[in-house]
Amino acid sequence: MDKATIFFQQKGYKSVGLTEILKACNVTKGALYHHFPNGKEELLIACLQALDEAITTDIKDIFSKHQSTKEATQYMIDKLIHNLETDGTITGYL
Repeated sequence: MDKATIFFQQKGYKSVGLTEILKACNVTKGALYHHFPNGKEELLIACLQALDEAITTDIKDIFSKHQSTKEATQYMIDKLIHNLETDGTITGYL
């Protein structure tokens, strides 16, 4: 799911082929459909749900470590910029 999430973020849902995801994850089509019977759409939904949970946890953690909303927000912006520059994605807070 992590690799699929990155593909969806970098290329968009329509531009990512199921074959591309399967190859990158070294997973068979049968295995994917076993876990996600509705295919790519269901995989996307699972990725978004996992991403939502991770983002929510991260935001709570960031705000608990900063004394002001301004400091927490600036930290999140800096983190997004760093992620974009290093990973090519803007994971989180969208």
